[in-house]
Amino acid sequence: MRILITNDDGINSVGLTTLADVLTEDHEVYVIAPLSQKSASGHGISVYSPITYTRLSSEKYSLRIAADGTPADCVKLAVLYFMKGELPDLVISGINEGANIGSDIIYSGTVSAALEGAYLGIPSIAVSNISRAFTEGYTLAANMLKDNLDKFLSVGMPRFSALNINYPPVPHKGIKFVKMGINPYSDCYTEVAEQSLLISGQPMTVGMEEDTDVIQVRNGYVTVSPITLDRNDYAFLEKMKRNMEG
Repeated sequence: MRILITNDDGINSVGLTTLADVLTEDHEVYVIAPLSQKSASGHGISVYSPITYTRLSSEKYSLRIAADGTPADCVKLAVLYFMKGELPDLVISGINEGANIGSDIIYSGTVSAALEGAYLGIPSIAVSNISRAFTEGYTLAANMLKDNLDKFLSVGMPRFSALNINYPPVPHKGIKFVKMGINPYSDCYTEVAEQSLLISGQPMTVGMEEDTDVIQVRNGYVTVSPITLDRNDYAFLEKMKRNMEG
């Protein structure tokens, strides 16, 4: 399989390198990723300035390019330019250095890269190691994905949908297919210098449903959550039609 790998932590991150090295054992691996750290960049793309890039030598990968754009930019560059003649069969974004569970996906460059792949018609997966301190998790997550890749793809990925996978902070107990939770953060800003503010906060999981990625990944399971670009609130739409029309 021809696999495009990208991320939001930068092309030299441990997560991307670990994943790419594991997948080269059975697949053609193409790496196009941001030159530097782009975490929490969301689904932004570069439209007002050109994207510069560097082709990097590699004996392991079919292509290795560092671009100064966003994660979504990197997927667009691959599909619309660098791999236009031989499109990837799969886009994998990660392995992210930290969690992408629940509400994290609003901001996540990792997840946005996978959704960009889905938008462009390529089956796509985002994968994260939820604990940066659990360094063994990158190899464990990469091998888990390699061993289960055919299984995950066998169901058939709907158009405009992707998989969001998170690896727990311990060797996993198994795999859970769950919905994504909504975990508000206790965010606040602290003045770190004159006229300079820094955000910080922790996720709040009180009252969270058990059958969610937020809870099950902390229970020691790999969580797999199908997500989609379709952001319509159909129930609310129908309610508005009933109450506002006629």
